[in-house]
Amino acid sequence: MKGSICSVPNARGFPQLMTLALRFQLRHSTAVTIPEPGESLESSDPNSLFRGLQVLLADNDNVNRAVTQKFLQKLGCIVTSVSSGFECLNLVGHAGACPFEVVLLDLHLPDLDGFEVTARIRKSKSRNWPIAVALSASSEEELREKCMHIGFNGVIRKPILLQGFAGELLKILKGN
Repeated sequence: MKGSICSVPNARGFPQLMTLALRFQLRHSTAVTIPEPGESLESSDPNSLFRGLQVLLADNDNVNRAVTQKFLQKLGCIVTSVSSGFECLNLVGHAGACPFEVVLLDLHLPDLDGFEVTARIRKSKSRNWPIAVALSASSEEELREKCMHIGFNGVIRKPILLQGFAGELLKILKGN
């Protein structure tokens, strides 16, 4: 826990203290997937839909990167993560075939932001571009339109929750 502990004197000049006790109970959660008509139960398993998908994740926030990477791995993806736009561009490469099928980019990377990284990928001579997905906590209405104009294939809003994340990623992949 970050912060400081302070005491406030009462009317008599004595410090007042307060104790806060939090108790958490861990519960197991169960996800139930209902297949669409004509779809088998096996094909509706999210792990099978994303299994083996090569994903490059670029986010400079260590916690966001770790959580998103765990979610992707739970879905069956093979994940490489980096913390900067330059690292992302180096791994995507400029001339040869890109080893990644999907690149997830935080829009606010410190050196090159996600917009600039995606623009540079799209300007490369190779037409073997990965699917580019923006990650953003912004609630800005025009964000999706701006991202699509730059060359992103979709936008996933933060905070990321596993079920919503899988659904959004699936929509983006099906759209390409």
